[in-house]
Amino acid sequence: MEILEFLLNDEQIFITITLVVLIALFIGNVVADKLKKYEDVDANGAIALMDEKDLIILDVREDKERKAGYIDNDTHIPLSQVRKQLDSLDNSKKVLVYCRSGSRSSHIAGLLTRNNFEQVYNLKGGILAWQRANLPIKK
Repeated sequence: MEILEFLLNDEQIFITITLVVLIALFIGNVVADKLKKYEDVDANGAIALMDEKDLIILDVREDKERKAGYIDNDTHIPLSQVRKQLDSLDNSKKVLVYCRSGSRSSHIAGLLTRNNFEQVYNLKGGILAWQRANLPIKK
């Protein structure tokens, strides 16, 4: 009871609210990780996937970003057009999605799994991680 009184004290209410928000965000992240249906892979994991024939490498960056380099044999569909072009992708194949840093590609990986793509992978860190690993890019 003393803890509750302490936490609800006028001087402590801001700290209490901050603590509750942080706990809620932490729980939300844990739950979201458990519910996601795609897998994050690093550059080495992506290389292992590329050894398989039935892999679509999907670049969701914008055209101007692509000029800096891309992964060989990929398919380029800018983020804003992926939803419209889902039918052009074979959902029976594995899909490795990448962008610049891995953020937009994780969004698209989630979209793909919600649209009956069962084997979806997100390149964690995106093309930047690929380059940091000194892996080849095409220009």
